[in-house]
Amino acid sequence: MSKREISDLDLKVKLTNEYLKNGGVEKIRSIGLLEDLLKVKAGSDGKVDPDTVSTRVNAFMLAILGDHLMPPFYDPEYISEYKSTLQKSNSFAQVNIDTQEHFDKIYEEYRAAEDILFRGQREAKWRLYSRLQRDWIIEKLHKNGSYQSLLERMVKLGKEEYGLKIQELLQANHIDSTNSIAVLAYLQHHGCPTPLLDWTYRFQNALYFALDGLQPGAGVVEIEDYCSVYYIEEKYFESSSLRNIISESLDSLEAAELQRLIDHFSKGNEKKREAMQRHFAGRKVFDRSRINGSGLISHMTQIEHLINFPLSYFSDKDKNTGVLFSLNNNKNIINQVGVFTWNAHPVKPLEMVADEQFNEEKTAEESNDYSFCYCFNINKKLSPYIRKRLETDGITKDFIYSTPDISTWDIFEKCKSN
Repeated sequence: MSKREISDLDLKVKLTNEYLKNGGVEKIRSIGLLEDLLKVKAGSDGKVDPDTVSTRVNAFMLAILGDHLMPPFYDPEYISEYKSTLQKSNSFAQVNIDTQEHFDKIYEEYRAAEDILFRGQREAKWRLYSRLQRDWIIEKLHKNGSYQSLLERMVKLGKEEYGLKIQELLQANHIDSTNSIAVLAYLQHHGCPTPLLDWTYRFQNALYFALDGLQPGAGVVEIEDYCSVYYIEEKYFESSSLRNIISESLDSLEAAELQRLIDHFSKGNEKKREAMQRHFAGRKVFDRSRINGSGLISHMTQIEHLINFPLSYFSDKDKNTGVLFSLNNNKNIINQVGVFTWNAHPVKPLEMVADEQFNEEKTAEESNDYSFCYCFNINKKLSPYIRKRLETDGITKDFIYSTPDISTWDIFEKCKSN
């Protein structure tokens, strides 16, 4: 019986094996360490015998484990990825799905979910970069000008070339129907990279995107055997919603304007002033139904203003607020039940910006319990089974991409070279 105990040995062995099989052996310069690694043996139970693990090997494995306990390396000129689900747990609360039975349980639980934002990605290792961020980094577009100027050109050209199409589908011809977010959403859903990240209110749609273009894992690194569906309750995004910010501003203006009117008409009569306050309590001064089209949304969503919001989200689900961003301006968005997150940073992924925002306002103890959102890591081997379930529910390529004949890629090509 072994007398030696090594903490987290199974996890260390798993991560070390992944490292060695993924080119790590060639990076080791110590002959002594290589010799010690060759001496590591499995016991009768199939697990590594701790008595065969030297102090040097244990330190080596501890260093690898420590690397996975930290967020991915960040460099503004490099697209980083998660090395493991352990590393990914720095930002996400995760559940791995490896069986049909487990998937069926999750599917039934979330297929009719409401007020939840979902996003599917075909690689669990990918961080939440927008497509524009990836192109900005890969093509080193910072050499051509600022991120803000690129977005301003993109909106201007998008409005010129597709403004009429947007208004035609919306059946609305006013300045707010072609606000910056509406234009970016249209461009995004027809192939042009933008700073928006697609989410959906429908779990099945997110699953479709998680499987779209799926490639099997190489079998070397465990996380590559999974695709992911991220999800977050909408209420946790409300504080950063531009719609909420506009509504709160209107509430504040209404309260001030109502008090001004009461003071004016009560003419110093205290009883009359109190009676008027009781009578008008809770009443609205501004007609919210007339906000859309007034130019307020177009003004608030100008890139020069949006660039100051680190992150936000945009949805037209709640029409009763009167604050609409004209997002349902193409059939792709309508069928996909689309909602968008905005990330103002040109190179930091969404979860990194969210983590930084949270940590600025919370204590260290609260930060330890924080996760940006939840995530299902779904084993890629389940993809044929999941596709059949989606097809039964009518989630097909023709449904998701209902207007494949429109391409806005040329907008990006024109803007990035200016």
